[in-house]
Amino acid sequence: MNFEHTLRNLGLSLNESKIYLASLEMGVASAQDIAYKANIKRTTAYPVLENLAIKGLIYKTKHLSRNRYSAESPKNLVRRYGRYFRQLHENLPELEAIHNQKPSKPKIVFYEGSQGILKIYADTLKEKPKEILEFNSSDMFTTFPTFPKNYVKERIKRKIHARRITAKDKFWNEHATNDVSELSRTKMIDSNKFNLPVEINVYNNKVAFMSYADKMGIIIESRGIADSMRTIYEMFWEKIDA
Repeated sequence: MNFEHTLRNLGLSLNESKIYLASLEMGVASAQDIAYKANIKRTTAYPVLENLAIKGLIYKTKHLSRNRYSAESPKNLVRRYGRYFRQLHENLPELEAIHNQKPSKPKIVFYEGSQGILKIYADTLKEKPKEILEFNSSDMFTTFPTFPKNYVKERIKRKIHARRITAKDKFWNEHATNDVSELSRTKMIDSNKFNLPVEINVYNNKVAFMSYADKMGIIIESRGIADSMRTIYEMFWEKIDA
């Protein structure tokens, strides 16, 4: 088992992890012996040991006027970090309130390849919105022949509704006839006037763009941008003949 990796996840540096593990194995030992065991230069080991002592992960004692070091018990580390987690959890509402007071920049995440596009669709479900506003592309049917029906089934299972603006073609005609069972409302436009190579989904505070031609996608997380796209969608929706 990679114990160093576990300690790194707790916030220790690579040298701190090596020193702690060496000290744990040796019991009470000198800095020189611990450094040798950890395969670290003695001059490097001294400040690392002092820093670990400040963090309470190493105990420092004296024997015959010379410093000796020993590691904190792993059981005590579990209790300590468990206490830190509980404190963080208890203070989470106040911390979130502080975080939300600051205006945040939009978060933009890029996804590459066909699998990247599928990850975006997965996010629309993971977010569990009440409704997804969709500018749909017929390219999804040729790119992912079996995916659209599976996606709709999963959306229905999660009771997520959808509004769909689509091209009038054989693919979307089939889905439009099943609007009620698919928890959807679909409006179709002549495919000569509306045949998007890029699909757009608006859900919660996110706007997703899936470009089938480029095999890539983007999710923009921003309340302002999402609300603006909703306004555009609603205007578009009202102007389309049912």
